[in-house]
Order: sequence, then C-alpha cells, then structure tokens
Amino acid sequence: MGHVMHQQIPSYGYTTRIEQCPARQAVLMRLYKSPEHLQGLGDSAYHSHQLESLQARLTDSTPAISLPDLLSEKIDALSDQSAHPVRTDIGLYLETLHNMKNIPLPAPYRRVNIATRHYASTYFQEFSQLSRVLTSMLLELLHKRKGYYISGEAPMVLWKSDYLELRVPLNQ
Repeated sequence: MGHVMHQQIPSYGYTTRIEQCPARQAVLMRLYKSPEHLQGLGDSAYHSHQLESLQARLTDSTPAISLPDLLSEKIDALSDQSAHPVRTDIGLYLETLHNMKNIPLPAPYRRVNIATRHYASTYFQEFSQLSRVLTSMLLELLHKRKGYYISGEAPMVLWKSDYLELRVPLNQ
C-alpha cells in the first residue's frame, strides 16, 4: 500500500489575491545586478534617473522593479542549481496610460506594454521580505488556487506610498 504525504502550507501571514489589471505601461532600464545590490530602490528619483524631461507626464507613476529571474531563482534554490547572473529592471509603472507611445525615451530605458491580465498580488512592508512573500504566494497558488497558473512572465514589485506589492502574472 502506498503512502500519501500531506504537505501543509506554512503560514507566513501574507494574503494573496487574484486581481485583474487593465492595460498599462512601464518604463524600465535593465541592470545586471540583483536588487540586494542596488541602493535607492523605491526612491522615485533613482527609478526615473534620466527621465527628468518626462516628469510632468509621469506624475501618476509608481516606482517599480521587474524581476525576470525571480521565479527561476526560487526554482534553482529549491533544486540546488548553481546561481546565474541576475537581471533587475528598474523604472516606473504608469498607473494611467499617458499616451507615452509617441514620446522618445532616453537610450537606457525601454517601454514595456502590459496587457490586460490577471495576476497574483501580495502586499508586504519591507523589501527584505520578498523571498518569503514569493514562497507564500507560490504555495498558495499551488495548493489553493485552481484555474490560474503562473505565466512565466517577469514578476514586478511596486513601491506604493505605504506598502510594497508583489505582482506575479497569471494565465487561466
């Protein structure tokens, strides 16, 4: 007779919600460093470096980072794989569409169109909690949420005025 193991979900105290976000844009610059080695994350002056000429058009924006390697880092850590160079995209998440399509950006920045989509969202207080927040989110998605799957697109962290928000894009 086979034995079935029941895995409990650790309680980290974070709540993950599934939400839908309308189409948006982000203005991002690629850095080949992990977020832990970047001083100034969350400071909009750091995120919008070289975008001073666009500040009037970027008033409804939130400092953000996109982490294209975050999910693979977590999987590599679980499977004991060796580390690889980490990429971090810093910039601004545009809360409204500013007609930015026709505005040229400084060379290091690129415009990222974010389609209307569902995502898993978890709020937290300090960036040092990111790994635990992601683990909590992944376990909840694996064990409780049926019908939504991680898309594989880059997770994003938004610096709101009084909290941080991790968003992981989902597919149905």
